[in-house]
Amino acid sequence: MSPIFFANKFLSPNFLIIDDKKEFFHIIKVLRHKLGDKLTLRAPDNELYLTIISKIEKDKLILEIISKLTKDPEIKFELFLCQSLPKLDKWELILEKGTELGVCGFFPLQTERSIVNLDKKNLLKKYERWNRIIEEAVKQSGRRKIPELYSIQKIEELLENLKNNIEILVAWEKANKSLKEIVKDLGDKIYLFIGPEGSFSEREIDLLKENGGKFFNMGPRIFKVETAAIVATSLLLYEKGGLGLI
Repeated sequence: MSPIFFANKFLSPNFLIIDDKKEFFHIIKVLRHKLGDKLTLRAPDNELYLTIISKIEKDKLILEIISKLTKDPEIKFELFLCQSLPKLDKWELILEKGTELGVCGFFPLQTERSIVNLDKKNLLKKYERWNRIIEEAVKQSGRRKIPELYSIQKIEELLENLKNNIEILVAWEKANKSLKEIVKDLGDKIYLFIGPEGSFSEREIDLLKENGGKFFNMGPRIFKVETAAIVATSLLLYEKGGLGLI
């Protein structure tokens, strides 16, 4: 699949502009695109367009719209990944692969057995980096929407803020049902909870049960956190038809 680039503005009657310095540098200096090259752009209206480079200025590209792309790469339901925050390299992998798969939003959780405690002074820089990772994954995967990255919070805080008409789905090694057994009863707004290496605490499991959580087991093997997140997301998408033709 061709990469997706972000356009900043529309220009009447039928053009798009890229004037972000990093985006411009990547397209012209790194990928060495030239006049007449065709690019797929995500426009400010969140639609995808096939365009052609019509003008290259010092730090700006003007592209003419050839056609609007009608194929929708987004999944047909809302999936939010609620992940106990692992080591940062693993978390970044989860953000990247979760975005590629179609996750709508990420909730990093500070659970009782989390091993990461972030310094609040450096948190803003971390979020800037994490959002860049998400944006790059959006471009790579050709998505229309950029997933939301929410603030770090405890399970009880998240559960208190969740609205009605949602499904809480929990990967738990002690569950006696598979995902396939419960997915048919799931609605179209799903919050998928993945615990830390040592699993959720008993108190946290009780909280999830009290809030209507549905629990499933991913089999006899023990997964690392990042593997569990990617596998659970993929299985859910497959069972809900979110992987397209696969």
